[in-house]
Amino acid sequence: MENLKLQLLAKNLNLTGLDEKPEEDILTPQEKENAIDYEINQAKKHKAWKLAQMGASEEQILAKLASINWFAEIDNIEVLKNANSNKHYAIWQQEQRKKEKEVETNNYLELQKRCNAKYFYNLMAWTSENTFDKKFILHEDNQPLIRAICFFFSKDVRFKTELKFDLNKGLFIRGVSGLGKTHLFRCIEKNEIRPIDIISMIDITETVKEEGSFNLQQTGVLYLDDVGTEEAVVNHYGTKISWFKNFIELYYLKNKPFDRLIISTNNSFDEIEAKYGFRVRSRIKDMFNIIDVQGKDMRG
Repeated sequence: MENLKLQLLAKNLNLTGLDEKPEEDILTPQEKENAIDYEINQAKKHKAWKLAQMGASEEQILAKLASINWFAEIDNIEVLKNANSNKHYAIWQQEQRKKEKEVETNNYLELQKRCNAKYFYNLMAWTSENTFDKKFILHEDNQPLIRAICFFFSKDVRFKTELKFDLNKGLFIRGVSGLGKTHLFRCIEKNEIRPIDIISMIDITETVKEEGSFNLQQTGVLYLDDVGTEEAVVNHYGTKISWFKNFIELYYLKNKPFDRLIISTNNSFDEIEAKYGFRVRSRIKDMFNIIDVQGKDMRG
């Protein structure tokens, strides 16, 4: 209907060229019949409404409608012309959407190509020194984690072939505090292709204590920091809530593959089981590539 209005407006404003060729007739016989039938039905509805407004009974309305030659009542040529024009426009829209999709796909492929493992390494080093004012030090303790991060975020095949990990799983990073685990992710948090949402489990737990829930809206890769340092079960006005336990169970059921989830923890698997139960321990092993980080406290 809007398209028809635009066509009539363009015609009234002389926006169509005098030498413009008529559009090719691309309607099928069935489409022509459908267009005529639709216009007749619309005309009948409008006539019935007008008669009803004038106080005519249902019987009178039906009799009047039956007496009219509806095929002669409508402008068949104009109806078919508009239907044909609408079909041309629909085809044009479909082609435009296809072109836009191709451009979007090509842009993403270019972005993927640019955001390779080296891009993530350089971003990590640059951000550490220029944003956080921390010298970026590569050593034997953090090198395995840095390689895993760069391969994981760039979806580099070496994540599988060299590190023997699975790109369809997330990252579960274990190691004592002070090894710089979270710092490395903060350095690439605002990367162009797979931005990271870093949330502390302690902050989540405090919100659950006060409000009874935590509204988690995942927009990128989700990084849950310091899992296990929070209270495993909190009390909200008499209701006991184990947020992380519930979260893992639900995520396991609804979010395959798991490559948009990262967890850091200081806990062993035995400690994880003691806090959240055997099912959570089992789910974690199914959902994540396990990375153990060794070394000394780097803080200070």
